[in-house]
Amino acid sequence: MVCACFKRSMDMKAKDLARYCLRVLFIAVSNILAIPSYLTWYLLLQPLRIRNPALFWRIEAVLFQSLLTIITTWLYSGGYTIKESGDSLEGIMDDEAVVLVNHQSTSDVPVVMAALHNKNLVLGKVMWIMDDIFKYTNFGWISYFHGDFFILQGREARTDSLEKLESHINRIYKTTFKKWIILFPEGGFLRKRRFRSQEFAKKNQLPVLQHVTLPRVGALKVIMDNLTPQPSRNSSNSGATGVKGENISSQKTLKWVIDMTVGYPGANPYNSHGMFVGYWPPHQIEIHYRVYPIDEVPQDKEGLTKWMYERYQEKEVLLQEFYTKSKPLDESDDKKRYMTRVKRHDLEVDVIVAILYHLLHLCSFILFWYYLYSPVFRILNYFRSFVF
Repeated sequence: MVCACFKRSMDMKAKDLARYCLRVLFIAVSNILAIPSYLTWYLLLQPLRIRNPALFWRIEAVLFQSLLTIITTWLYSGGYTIKESGDSLEGIMDDEAVVLVNHQSTSDVPVVMAALHNKNLVLGKVMWIMDDIFKYTNFGWISYFHGDFFILQGREARTDSLEKLESHINRIYKTTFKKWIILFPEGGFLRKRRFRSQEFAKKNQLPVLQHVTLPRVGALKVIMDNLTPQPSRNSSNSGATGVKGENISSQKTLKWVIDMTVGYPGANPYNSHGMFVGYWPPHQIEIHYRVYPIDEVPQDKEGLTKWMYERYQEKEVLLQEFYTKSKPLDESDDKKRYMTRVKRHDLEVDVIVAILYHLLHLCSFILFWYYLYSPVFRILNYFRSFVF
């Protein structure tokens, strides 16, 4: 009996190990094919960027969305699915918006990617504001060329980072036809910031939060100052340019703030690596949207801070009910706002589109290997043998 149980346990472990290895191999191959493919297309299309920037950035949006869709397949194939609820996003997918997301672990980024992948071309037109350390990952080059912003954490770097963000919005966001800005206002993972946030709340007679932290307002204030009408702002900046041939649109203004709440069952957010490998048990993640027209959001710092604190207090209530009573996020949100509500539903991956995106990068890599990479390697080897 004991031997039979031990044998079954070993068989299970062997199957799990084989599954982990296959998933790691699949992810590694996807990276090897897709990342060079994106970068090569990006560089080859630079003449088009000068002649017709609108077409270039539409093509780039498709390429970028293809990469994030591939990442989405890693989640869904591991059994990690998403249930969506809240305000409808129909009709605003091509508008300028900033998305506020509560930050719990490294899995938040792929979860947001998965949530947005089936919303037209939104995912290809997003600008991520992420921690500076991300630029040193395998996906960092993609994010850099796409035009995402890497922000340094810490009080010492805060002023300089916000100044760089303002410059980035005017040089990159306004010139590259991006639409949604993804922002994690808490400035770090929940487990790392919770104690300090609670101490700050106690000192300033603010609500002490457990499932979120008090958000930082600096980045959102910079975004709103540069993407909403400012009567006192000198209009002479409207003709500034970023990359040659790409004029900044003075008409590009923020229209919506989308408050996205992410909830993990049992208040247990997995890390992204474990989800990609499939190490963690399958589970369903809940996402809830609340949409606010920009004219309902205060622009002065004091008013914006109060407004943001109120939003995160609401998140706290939703997550408290979800974690302690397994109450779906939408059932704890009874406030009426501008948008109509959608019924809570499962998000599905479009398998055909995902396969086509995989084939796009496979065929691109093969094409570039024969006509670009191999000739370059041969030339480099020739010069190396000639020199040495």
